[in-house]
Amino acid sequence: RVYDSELVPAEGPADSRGGTDLASAAAAAGVELTDREHEVLVLMGQGLSNREIGLELEISANTAKFHVKAVLDKLGAQTRTEAVVLALRAGLLDL
Repeated sequence: RVYDSELVPAEGPADSRGGTDLASAAAAAGVELTDREHEVLVLMGQGLSNREIGLELEISANTAKFHVKAVLDKLGAQTRTEAVVLALRAGLLDL
């Protein structure tokens, strides 16, 4: 899936925790997620673990972990929580 929105440089200024600030990291708006990555993102937003995501999607926990890492990388997030927040702010996720 391709999400159209205002593009912001992915390499934004660092915040006090050493990550990118949320506004610039919302470059997630220009990010292309596969259908599977979007499914994983939705499940991450529901607070599911890799094991639970795997069970829900009928894939192994290791494959779920691979997809979670791809989502984190594409969103420029360091944690699952940050990925969900960025996705919400960028309009990629609706809880």
